[in-house]
Amino acid sequence: MAVRKSGKSKKELLTEQIAAAVGAGREVAVETVDFSDPNRPKTCLEVDFPIIPINQIAAIEGNAGKPIYQMSKWWARRRSSVFRSMLLAAAMKAPEDESKAAKAVWEVYYANHQKRGTLRHLKVADPFMGGGTTIVEGSRLGMQMFGCDLNPVAWFVVKNEMAQVDIDEVKRLLADIEAEAFGARSRIDAYRLNHPRHPLFRETDLKKPPEDFKGIFSRGADQLASSR
Repeated sequence: MAVRKSGKSKKELLTEQIAAAVGAGREVAVETVDFSDPNRPKTCLEVDFPIIPINQIAAIEGNAGKPIYQMSKWWARRRSSVFRSMLLAAAMKAPEDESKAAKAVWEVYYANHQKRGTLRHLKVADPFMGGGTTIVEGSRLGMQMFGCDLNPVAWFVVKNEMAQVDIDEVKRLLADIEAEAFGARSRIDAYRLNHPRHPLFRETDLKKPPEDFKGIFSRGADQLASSR
């Protein structure tokens, strides 16, 4: 990997440039509506929606799973980009010029909404939370999220997606699992080499070295930390 004078790789520099171009992490304070007022103004979602750019990033997201959503397989997993944009659009007050509603949502899609807390007072309930995409994305926006599901697996998955964890403790636990798994693999490989005609190993290519999976768990912990 090529490293520039700045000490950053070409990939890291490109990532920073793209983030700056789309305003990723930029602190914003969007205007919401009073949902208890029956005569409230319309939200952006009731007027327009940036469906073309959201579809584009949703298509990309479909081929690159986010670590937090890889915690457990969920067969009906929805695209987080779609839910984030829908929650934003449903919360934001539509501009007077309704033709600018979709643009207003898209301009703050990548922004940091937690820092200024303008969405903190909003309470969102998902009575069929499933794999928790709505719950996770709403929490990332700073909203108060409530979810339930009849499926106990859904409850367990979302509970762990939203759990507050000590990353160092997780790394220590995964290091212990890795050490134990590596030891077991080493014993299996030794037995395989000493008993090449055993039915379990008959189809195994003994010339191929065993896959080195040391470090997989620690890398997984780093990915989990960066996704939160």
